Amino acid sequence: MIKKAALMARVSSDEQAKGYSLDVQMDSLHKYCERNAIVIAKTFKEDFSAKSFDRPAFIDFLSFLKKNKGAIDLLLFTSWDRFSRNTSEAYMMINELKKLGVQTQAIEQPIDLSIPENKAMLAFYLAIPEIENDRRSIKVNGGIRGARKEGRISCSAPRGYTNTRDERNKPIIVPNKDAPFIVAAFNDIANGTPRPGVDKALQSHGISICKSQYYIMFRNPIYFGMIRVPAGENEPEYYIKGIHEPLITEELFNKVLRVLDGKKISTNRQSVLMEKPELPLRGVLVCFKCNNHITGSASRSKTGKRHYYYHCNKCKSERYRAELVNSKVDEILAEFSFSKDIKNLYQEMVKDAFGGNLINSDAKVKHLKEQINLQDSRLNNLQDLFADNKIAYPEYIILKSKYQEMREQYIKEIKQIQNIDTTLNKRLERSINHLSNLQNIYSTGDIGTKIRLLSSTFPEKLSFDGFKCRTPRINELLSQLLNIDKGFKGGKKRQLSKNLELSSLVARRGVEPLFSE
Repeated sequence: MIKKAALMARVSSDEQAKGYSLDVQMDSLHKYCERNAIVIAKTFKEDFSAKSFDRPAFIDFLSFLKKNKGAIDLLLFTSWDRFSRNTSEAYMMINELKKLGVQTQAIEQPIDLSIPENKAMLAFYLAIPEIENDRRSIKVNGGIRGARKEGRISCSAPRGYTNTRDERNKPIIVPNKDAPFIVAAFNDIANGTPRPGVDKALQSHGISICKSQYYIMFRNPIYFGMIRVPAGENEPEYYIKGIHEPLITEELFNKVLRVLDGKKISTNRQSVLMEKPELPLRGVLVCFKCNNHITGSASRSKTGKRHYYYHCNKCKSERYRAELVNSKVDEILAEFSFSKDIKNLYQEMVKDAFGGNLINSDAKVKHLKEQINLQDSRLNNLQDLFADNKIAYPEYIILKSKYQEMREQYIKEIKQIQNIDTTLNKRLERSINHLSNLQNIYSTGDIGTKIRLLSSTFPEKLSFDGFKCRTPRINELLSQLLNIDKGFKGGKKRQLSKNLELSSLVARRGVEPLFSE
């Protein structure tokens, strides 16, 4: 019976550059078919990586098979690495083609797959290219990461820069003719110019950027001189100052980020006033009489000095010196002090809220270490078996790769557990520090820090009657701790502060976290 074959030749882009030829492969395949009286039904050529079967020519081949059942008996290629460089996917594809009535064969590495023992040799042929790929990938990624740790970019330069080499023949990026237009685009975005306007300006200089790339490009820290170093085996991701020339300042970059994140930058008087350090209670204070938001402003005395006031623009009956109200809030926070027993209690409450995650996962880490030791033992035994010729080399390679992969996975899981424990413990430590230093954090913080702390501490706002501050409730967790601490000290349980009164008692809705940065 005359067999009909599809011929497949493949090279990757780097192999093509090194001189691997599709024509040479096709010539060998044609001669093989002539010698073995095989009819050539179809030919496929591809310039694509064999890391997967998501390759245009191979997809076309599968489509042809499904539309023309029985038209192909054989799929021929020169060597198994022309077929695939992924062992697991290769086995699945061989089985898939078998179901479609097609046998796979490498003419330079022929294997009779009807003989079970020959599958070990197939594993060898498939594993070697995959190992080469993995090793090459490790080297490439290591080289990229090493360059970035030196402050260098070895991949394709972003818009406005050109790849070149310095006097030591090492990769570096330098500004090119497009750099001034990229800088102008950053300034346009910071000043509120919408994306179509920025696009139009760039296109007038021959620079075209699609929508998806637009938001990636203008978030790239390379433009203000910083380079991202990706996470390594024993190091987290971090940023380092590059040796290239920055195009913009960090301040301009951060302004652009705020615009891209939807935080509009306004230059009107009201917005500027919101950031006045003399008026940190704007947005936190409500009118004692009408319960509307209190605003703030400054008035100038005859001497030219500015005096700041909180006032209600709704009922216009409330107006207090900002210094007076600010000092009352300062005194309230100063009275929120805690004993060592309460700090310990808070620590246990936070641990409980995290479901015990703050307790080091010793048992799980111990189990994972036992599994690592088990894989080490298996690897040692495997070496002995191979040295004694009790297992074949292909089987040795497959099992060794399997045990090493499992070992690396267990090591990775241990690091993840330790990183989680470290992160949560740091957050707990910071949270306890905040609890102990509310007044100090408030008085030394910027306006944003003050607003976040007050909003967290007084979730239903504050009012001021001229003598004391009032609020319906304070942070539930803070209230519980203060009441418990008062009980420890023998104080009145509802008297949380001589400068603060609870205007009404509301049902507690559970534990809310304290302010954290």
